[in-house]
Amino acid sequence: MSSTFQFDRVVGRTLLYILLVIVLLFMAFPIYYMGITSLKTPGEAYRLPPTLWPQRLAVESYPYVAQAWSYWRTLANTVLVAGAAALTATTLGGISAYGFSRMEFTGKSVLYGLLVATIAVPGMVTVGPIFMAYKDLRLLDTHIGLILVFAAEFIPVAFLTLFTYFKAIPKELDEAAAMDGSSLIDIMFRIIFPIALPGFAVTFLLLFIAGWHDFLFAFTLTITPDTRLLTVRLFEIPVRSDANTTPYDLIAAGGVLILVPVIPILLRVQRQLVEGILAGAVKE
Repeated sequence: MSSTFQFDRVVGRTLLYILLVIVLLFMAFPIYYMGITSLKTPGEAYRLPPTLWPQRLAVESYPYVAQAWSYWRTLANTVLVAGAAALTATTLGGISAYGFSRMEFTGKSVLYGLLVATIAVPGMVTVGPIFMAYKDLRLLDTHIGLILVFAAEFIPVAFLTLFTYFKAIPKELDEAAAMDGSSLIDIMFRIIFPIALPGFAVTFLLLFIAGWHDFLFAFTLTITPDTRLLTVRLFEIPVRSDANTTPYDLIAAGGVLILVPVIPILLRVQRQLVEGILAGAVKE
C-alpha cells in the first residue's frame, strides 16, 4: 500500500512538473522570439518559415531605435510617470484601506462597492471625457496629467490589495496603542504601516509595472516626443528610408528595450513579491 502511494505521488509530481514546463515554454517563447528577431537582419526577419536562431547576429537595430526614440529621455519619462503614479496610488490607497479596515461608518458598504466597481470600468470608456477635461485644464501633453490619470486608475487596485493586508493585522494592536495615548496618525504611520510594509512594496511594484506597460492613456494624452512614454514610442517605430515594409526587427528591438529595464527589478525582488502576495492572502 505504501509503495503504491509513493508511486502515485511520484507520478503526480512528475506530471505537475511537465505541465509547469509546458506552461513556462508557452510564456517564455514569445519573449525569446522577440529577442532573436531583434538580432536578425531585415531580410531574415521576413523569412518564411521563420528561423529560430539568427543566421548572422546583427545588432544594428538597437542603436537605430535608441536614436530614433531619444531612448534615455523616453526611459526617464516612463520611470517618472510610472513611479510617481504608483507611489501616489499606493499611499492614498493605503490610507483609505486602513480607514475601511478599522472604522465603522454609515455607507461603508456602498462606498466599498463603488470602489470595487470602478475597477470594472474599461479605460476606453473614460478616455474621451478625460481628454476633453484635460484639454480645458491644459493638462494635455504633460507628465503631471499622466501621473494624475494613472494614479486615479491605480487607487482602487491599491485599496483592495492593502485592505486585505490590514484585515490580517489584529485590531488589538490599534487598541493597545490607543490606550498608551497614541493618536490615530501615530498608530497608522508608526505601527500599522511598518507591519504592512511588504504589502506596500508589492502594491507599488505591481502598479509601477502596470504604469510602465500602459498604452491607451499614454498615447491619447501625449503629443510631442518630449512627453511620450516607451510603449507609445514602440507604436512610432520609424520605417527605414530604403524599405516600405513593416520593420519587424526594429519592432522587436524596441520591445526588448522596453522590457530590459524591468527585468533586473523583477529578478531582484521576485522572492519578496511572492512572499508579499502570499502574506496578503492570510485571513483573520
